[in-house]
Amino acid sequence: MWRFAGIQRDVTLYATEDVRLYDFGIRTVLDDKYLHAELQIEPSIKTFNDASVENMLIEAQLFDADNKAVWKETLQQAAVPVLNRDFKAGILNERTPQRGVRQFGWMKAKVDSVHLWSAETPYLYSLELTLRDTLLNKTVERITTKVGFREVKVVGPQVLVNGKPIRLRGVNRHEHDPNLAKVMTEEMMLKDVQLMKRANINAVRTAHYPDVPRWYELCDEYGIYVMDEANIETHGVRGWLASHPDWANSFMDRTIRMAMRDRNYPCIISWSLGNESGYGFNFAATAAWLKDFDPTRFIHSEGAQGSPKDPEAVDVIARFYPRTQDAYVNPNIPEGEDAERAENARWERLLSIARDTANGDRPVMTSEYAHAMGNAMGNFKEYWDEIYSHPRMLGGFIWDWADQGIYQKLPDGRIQVSYGGDFGDKPNLKAFCFNGVVLSDRSLTPKYEEVKKVYQPFLIELLPQAANEKDLRIRLTNRQHHLSTEPYELSWVLCQEGKEVEDWTEYLPVIQPGESAEIAIHSRRWKNMKGNVQLRVSLRLKNPTLWAEKGYEIAWEQFTLKQADLSAKPLVAAKVEVNQDGNTLKAKVKQVEYVWDLTSGAVLSAKANGFEWIDQPQDLPAQPYFQAFRAPTDNDAGFGNWLAKDWRNHQMDAPQIKPEQVSYKTLENGCLQVFVKSVYQYAQGSILREIRYTLDGRGQLDVQEKYQPQGSLPVLPRLGVAWIFSPQAENLQWFGYGPHETYPDRKAGASISTWKSTVSEQLFPYPKPQESGNHEATQYLTLSTKQGRSLSVQAVDECFSFSALHYAATDLAAKKHHVELQARPQVICSIDAQQLGLGNSSCGPGVLEKYLVSKRQLHYRIILK
Repeated sequence: MWRFAGIQRDVTLYATEDVRLYDFGIRTVLDDKYLHAELQIEPSIKTFNDASVENMLIEAQLFDADNKAVWKETLQQAAVPVLNRDFKAGILNERTPQRGVRQFGWMKAKVDSVHLWSAETPYLYSLELTLRDTLLNKTVERITTKVGFREVKVVGPQVLVNGKPIRLRGVNRHEHDPNLAKVMTEEMMLKDVQLMKRANINAVRTAHYPDVPRWYELCDEYGIYVMDEANIETHGVRGWLASHPDWANSFMDRTIRMAMRDRNYPCIISWSLGNESGYGFNFAATAAWLKDFDPTRFIHSEGAQGSPKDPEAVDVIARFYPRTQDAYVNPNIPEGEDAERAENARWERLLSIARDTANGDRPVMTSEYAHAMGNAMGNFKEYWDEIYSHPRMLGGFIWDWADQGIYQKLPDGRIQVSYGGDFGDKPNLKAFCFNGVVLSDRSLTPKYEEVKKVYQPFLIELLPQAANEKDLRIRLTNRQHHLSTEPYELSWVLCQEGKEVEDWTEYLPVIQPGESAEIAIHSRRWKNMKGNVQLRVSLRLKNPTLWAEKGYEIAWEQFTLKQADLSAKPLVAAKVEVNQDGNTLKAKVKQVEYVWDLTSGAVLSAKANGFEWIDQPQDLPAQPYFQAFRAPTDNDAGFGNWLAKDWRNHQMDAPQIKPEQVSYKTLENGCLQVFVKSVYQYAQGSILREIRYTLDGRGQLDVQEKYQPQGSLPVLPRLGVAWIFSPQAENLQWFGYGPHETYPDRKAGASISTWKSTVSEQLFPYPKPQESGNHEATQYLTLSTKQGRSLSVQAVDECFSFSALHYAATDLAAKKHHVELQARPQVICSIDAQQLGLGNSSCGPGVLEKYLVSKRQLHYRIILK
């Protein structure tokens, strides 16, 4: 985050009468069946100039969402005992006894058949408090506030809201605007709350300070749980201040001001003691004060950790950036032996904590996880697979909601999204402010789609089909906490090769929270269909809401019912015209012509009907050039910087190429085969690359690539090649994951279909350039020109991943800001056998081992046509 000085919030000056309603507190008490409630109100009065309150009366009336009065008569309370200017013993003994518990609420009234507030059902009443002078029959002051009836309890391993266990599908949120810094406008806050709801986010941690009051009002209205965090952070000196008596008053002051100001917002279900400040008696004091002042919310502190048990001052066990149970890249190197690679080992496994009863049975959560810096959020789905697997797992808060870039106008008029150091500020944390699920202006990112999908509150499963069954069946589980399926409709679409061939809206039974039902999918056509057949099941809103239109998709799942046969087709025999001229080999069949360099094995030309598809820039290797490098993501260059550093130290972006063999032969059926064998030498290892090209009678080029890593190589970012095609090949179509970029460990939010785009649209504008534009599980891609010429790349046996950009990996790696990038006219089409996952190591654990690029022999096969 940026360190900004000055006044960043509105300051309001106002005048009052000599007697005023200074403050008030509200509590809602629900009965055991959550049908009826009691509203408790504790007003405070302040006087000036010794003004009398003898004739003053406090009145209260509650109105429902339709503005109808709830009580037949207003509540009334004389002002004299509330002020208790003379400290009368009777009042003191009743309200704050010398021995006993302080009593809350001067005014109490029942509310029958109460509408409850939750993040899913944010029903709000309006409370009107009036201070009236009965002698003069004059209204002195009137205050209106919103009231939400809800109960928050920690019972054993779970947090209950209105008696129902919840999970926090949350984000951390800084107050930030790229134009106004920390000044928050109504427009930006509305964007935030609406986009969060649309992404199935149900909770926000106010990292790391109490927010603008309007934010809580919006969370009340839209339905977002809030963890309100005290403005206490002592990162630089760790936990020293938390255990120093001189700082006790400062800790208490910030905590009390937060709780006094924010206590009446129903959206706030938790008080957070602070951030990255350790734990000591100062925090023990603030926690004790909060528990006594407000027992209606649970206490959180990530720093409150201990062995074997966390301090009892906190109600939940919290950790930063945990690991899943999976194996990680270099996860077990002891601390001190290699500190950079031991980074993974320092992060605890959250599920292991939940399974360990030595720490009691309190709920377990992650205060920050899935560090969303740049092209990130790998294995997000694995986190939530584990969270749903254990009742103690409460969920957590992604770090964080929005990038915190600052718009800076450059001398040439361009707008740069700036970060640490761009203003000459030292010291700085460089791009460590770009950690958002959305960009600084709240534009959506591929990470947003992943969050929406993984956070969706429904589980949709395709059930095995019995031999005699005609219909497909799904199991739908309602993972909401307070809302049935009544507000939604269920529909499905059947697609063949990405084209819709059948759709229907099915009857959706009412499924209560936590329950499941089996639903038949009445499709008869899919059994007779061939090729790629996908079924997509969706839950959509029946009616519009504050944050989404009618028909908005809340949850979906896609099932592959049939997959196209990717096995190799027989070669078509035909005489290929072959002509060798020195070190150049020309091959022609029909209207297709290829040219190879017999010294390097490079493809110099690829023509069809006279159109040249190959366009070789002088500053890039001869093609198709081998790639074992990607522009480092923020995670690759994250904590310890060890992946990006290893790639740089091993010169993965600039290997020494040693051609070992280039040969060719004509097969008996007339097809041509060209063999290329090269060694790519790096600082401490090498990769043997073998290629077999086969040009058949149709003019199709069968390309088989085989890679054998050798020696001491680092974690590999990718294994594949890059073709450089004509600038005219701007139009793009592919069958695979889309429409946005995907990676081995971040593709849950994408679906498999036929997608259309342009090459210019493929690079996502991360403010700091890095790897981008990859598409997983691709069966084919087609590049085409405006004139209708096309070139297709078809997978054989196994799918490939690809990107098609106007930038080489080295172009992206060389620049510090997106605005500095200069697009090449050519199309850089990368075809990868494997690409490394994204992980979370800009702050947190790295890539899971299952998403590593293999260092064993790897091969793939494609057809160019």
